[in-house]
Amino acid sequence: MKSLGLIFSARKAGNCLSCVKYCLDKFKKQGFETEFLNAYNLKIMPCSHCNYECFARPKKECPIKDDVKMMYSKIISSNVLLFAIPDYVGHPSGLYRAWFERGCMLDWGEYEKGILLKPRGYIVIGNITAEGDQVLHEILTEFYNTSHRPEAILLQAREYERDSLKGDLIEATEVKRRLDKLVERVLKKAEIL
Repeated sequence: MKSLGLIFSARKAGNCLSCVKYCLDKFKKQGFETEFLNAYNLKIMPCSHCNYECFARPKKECPIKDDVKMMYSKIISSNVLLFAIPDYVGHPSGLYRAWFERGCMLDWGEYEKGILLKPRGYIVIGNITAEGDQVLHEILTEFYNTSHRPEAILLQAREYERDSLKGDLIEATEVKRRLDKLVERVLKKAEIL
């Protein structure tokens, strides 16, 4: 079994990375092979400058040459997915949104089997005063009409008397407890499948 963590922060090593690493360590202790992809190190382009090749019949390959195809390939070959997404001005980061819209390169069967039907967890990092709750809502709305809803939590630095920019959210005991519960819920879903 393989667990893949995807970090969609523009920061190389902030709260998103530390929370995913913490969770992946928990999966590893349960016998999972683990890997993470940090969007900071990847080239992720939004849909642009194409002729809707993804909607052609038969479907044609996406003409954009970046790391998104590799990311979807690793996602499809994983058993459990874990996403960490920061709040950027009341929306998921642009890296996440660009990656998500490029999912059109997959046909519905691939997308459903490769992502929607897999046990997944979402960690949203953002304060409610910065509309972190809206980010969580926006992400979960993407899965509104699906029967396999993901597990998700919102972590607010202010709630734990931390500074968002310091990247030390993982040092709060309560954050670790909440991440432990998230991993537990995702593992429970993994056992069902």
